[in-house]
Amino acid sequence: MKLNKSLEGEKVKIVDIDGEIFEGVVLDYIYPEDNEPEGIAAIDIYKCPQRAGQGVSFYETDIKSIEVIA
Repeated sequence: MKLNKSLEGEKVKIVDIDGEIFEGVVLDYIYPEDNEPEGIAAIDIYKCPQRAGQGVSFYETDIKSIEVIA
């Protein structure tokens, strides 16, 4: 699944390229053109029990899989 703006507000499960699993709510989608100098889409998630009290950011290239969960 490619990252896109429609993920904002959704609860997601992410498996990163290292095999770590994260769950949380997508707070923000960052367009590639707004993400300088990387030029890669990204998302920020919160309410992530794996990193309690912290926001977590992912570049699209660091995500192996992402799915919207209930």
